[in-house]
Amino acid sequence: MKRFTGSDTGSSPRNRLSLRVKLFLAILLVALVCVAASAVLSNVLSQRQIGEFVREQGLETPATGTAPGSSTTPYPPGAPGAQPAPGSPGTQVPGQPPPPPPRPRNINLSFLLAGALGLVLALTLSYTLAGRISRPLSKLTAAARRITGGNYGERLDVGGGVEVAELEDALNSLTEGLQRNEKLRSNMVEDIAHELRNPLATLRGQLEMLQAGRIECDRELADSLMEDALLLSRLVEDLRQLSLVEAGQLELDIQPVAVDDAVREVLARFETEASTRGVPIGHTVASDLPAVMADRLRLAQVLGNLVGNSLTHTPAGGSVTVGASLQDGAVVLSVSDTGAGISAEELPFIFERFYRADRSRARATGGAGLGLSIARSLVEAQGGQIWAESETGEGTTIFFTLPAVT
Repeated sequence: MKRFTGSDTGSSPRNRLSLRVKLFLAILLVALVCVAASAVLSNVLSQRQIGEFVREQGLETPATGTAPGSSTTPYPPGAPGAQPAPGSPGTQVPGQPPPPPPRPRNINLSFLLAGALGLVLALTLSYTLAGRISRPLSKLTAAARRITGGNYGERLDVGGGVEVAELEDALNSLTEGLQRNEKLRSNMVEDIAHELRNPLATLRGQLEMLQAGRIECDRELADSLMEDALLLSRLVEDLRQLSLVEAGQLELDIQPVAVDDAVREVLARFETEASTRGVPIGHTVASDLPAVMADRLRLAQVLGNLVGNSLTHTPAGGSVTVGASLQDGAVVLSVSDTGAGISAEELPFIFERFYRADRSRARATGGAGLGLSIARSLVEAQGGQIWAESETGEGTTIFFTLPAVT
């Protein structure tokens, strides 16, 4: 026995950081690490340059005891390796102290200012990027909450990257499925209310008259009550199967099925009814027909619905024929009758739920108009197609296909 359970969508909020905050902190941390690493590296390199500058200046300072006015350069001016002229940049005037090196304090201050600017830029960029990344997800969350509230017409278009687009498509598909199921549910409720009203009213009226003693409970009344009870039971079962098929929850046992055997089994069930109605049933199944991939019970149900429907609409003296042939890699089965046929205006609607060509819905002409709709759903669930051909006064033929075993 299968059970379907739903998840609790009303869970309490958890104390966790939002994705936007996490992204902001992560990007900020990366930016700060980069700024700090750049500052440290620049500081180390600058200090090294300053040290080299100081050493160079110290090497160029004349030795103690050098006579005033004596030259420290053994080369003539302009010669390779000669010292620059006194007073020019980078030279030391004899008798004066060497020029002071650059102050490290000013360099460190410049690094602090650059780091502060980098911090401001990191904060701004982190906040902007985190917002751009998390904004589509926030929109998706808000839309999902609206869908949960019953707004199945919601269609998402939030933008974002590939992953967000895929999530958006998935939510749109989910919304379409929910909207379709909601429509099916609404239609089902309306159909059930419409179809149950008449037999229930009849049962209630007859039972009230029995309770009041206004009529006697004879065989005719008992038969009428039983007929109404059977109609209600059949209607409920048909609706249950139809809802399962349309919701994709009907279990199918797909396996190779011999068409000839399936046809003979179904026709055997209708021999008595066909004889009573005076409508013979025949079959034309090709001898070399391959098996079909189908659910044996559901195939028998489809054939039974179609044969029973043909018997109902075929007058005495007519005939019903079940055929099967191989066409384009699929087995085509058909159920033909010589009844009154269906007009061109009504033919496109005969597979709709509760549609009946007989507007009076008299019991003599069948049930509630679910047989063809169930047949279509079962055939399509097994990978086939179904259609009808008919002309007024020329009878009707229902065709359906099933995949052949290769």
